[in-house]
Amino acid sequence: MKKLVTVIIAFILLFWALNNIIDAQEGQSQTMKLLTLKKAQLQHEKTKGDFERSLKLKEQGLTSEEDFARVQTAHLQAQVDYQQALINFMGSEARISVASAVKFQDAAGKKFVRVTLRYSSKELKELTKLKISAEDLFPLDFMKEIKDVSVSLKSEGKIVSDPYEKTMASLPLETQQDVTFQLLKDVENLDVNVFYSGKNEATSVYLQKGVSANIVTMNSAQFSQEADLESQATYDLSLEKFSGEANVFKLEVVNLPHQINYEFSDPQTQARLSQIKFTEGVTSMKLSLKLYLPKNADAQVVIDKPIEFLALTLDVDQSTKLQDLMAKKPRIDTKDIDTMKAGSVRLELVPRGVGKIEVQAVNLYHEIKVGENVNMEVRVKNAGTRKLNNIRVYSDLPLNWRSEIQPELIASLEQNKEVVVTIKFLPPADVSVGDYEPKIKTECSADNRNVESEDKIVRIHVASKTNILGISLVVLLLVGLLVGIVVFGIKLTRR
Repeated sequence: MKKLVTVIIAFILLFWALNNIIDAQEGQSQTMKLLTLKKAQLQHEKTKGDFERSLKLKEQGLTSEEDFARVQTAHLQAQVDYQQALINFMGSEARISVASAVKFQDAAGKKFVRVTLRYSSKELKELTKLKISAEDLFPLDFMKEIKDVSVSLKSEGKIVSDPYEKTMASLPLETQQDVTFQLLKDVENLDVNVFYSGKNEATSVYLQKGVSANIVTMNSAQFSQEADLESQATYDLSLEKFSGEANVFKLEVVNLPHQINYEFSDPQTQARLSQIKFTEGVTSMKLSLKLYLPKNADAQVVIDKPIEFLALTLDVDQSTKLQDLMAKKPRIDTKDIDTMKAGSVRLELVPRGVGKIEVQAVNLYHEIKVGENVNMEVRVKNAGTRKLNNIRVYSDLPLNWRSEIQPELIASLEQNKEVVVTIKFLPPADVSVGDYEPKIKTECSADNRNVESEDKIVRIHVASKTNILGISLVVLLLVGLLVGIVVFGIKLTRR
């Protein structure tokens, strides 16, 4: 085990040493290229001076053709070496970097990304510092401006920008230009694809947050919901912090009737929240807003009438302004929120009535004899908060039993109203003695939705018919027997 640990440590140290050596060689290689370029420049200047002097001597006839050719060849070779050193130092490709990528939102809630591209050349800066100029030998105008630069934004391999692509006619050296796109999909990070000089470069960036109309924006995909009375509605909220120094924000809901209670919560931990805090590096979060509807409708909570309200995120100053505003007016307008520049989202709730039916009976247990029927009454009541339609009362009977129900169909029944329904259970003529359990069932609808109901079970005990003649004979027989015993006893006592 110790040998294995020693080998691993040795490999780590070796890898670290190799990286340092490679980095040193790369730095030294770039330095050597610059020194080679400077040396080639000096050699070129020397041979250029020799060539110019030799040319004058040739014109005066003071040098031979052979000597002049040798000097000219050396000068041309120095030019080639100078150009080669320059190309080796400069490289063959231009470089465009992404200076920034800022995400912002307009007043209408649309999200945009402003990408800033910068073209710079470290090599040209080095040449300027060393006062190296080779315009006469190797023109560098092509590196001072890049033409036809195309830009697009991608997320997970798909373009998420509108338009899909933008093209800049030119990008001069040591300058930067902005390209603005509208986001087709809200993302936190993306790839900036830049196509220029026949190549494509992709830079993965995390979007910065720019100045926006609101410090914190709020959005909800389920901005309009329907909910039954005495139930709850849940809105999923997406919050995104754009700018400002504040990190703590208060959560509020305005324009909601006081009968409807609400709470903000964390969708993962279900913790109830009244304030939120954006920690360092966190610019977005998810919340849930739950509304609890009352049992009954009233003047403010009207069935099928939409209720519009606002969910807000406020810093300390905005919260104070809101409290002052609510003390002056009962309802807060969207313009008031825009004036405060608070984060907000407009939501809508449509209360729906609940269909509920109850079947009540005074007695659900009956005793009859063979040949008799059961007559009973039940009260059908609308115990919900919406009118019931097409109420049908029917029965689930034992084998060969029949029933008569009046009325069998109730067209409609308003809230808290009831109707008496008579039911007659008719057993068959040859019914056996025993216990039977027919069921009373109901079905109806409210707001085009079926309403569930509870079955009522009626327990019926069927007994056999009483035989009066047989019972009379038995009674007479018993009486005669008793009289005989008494008479016989009296005679015995007289003897």
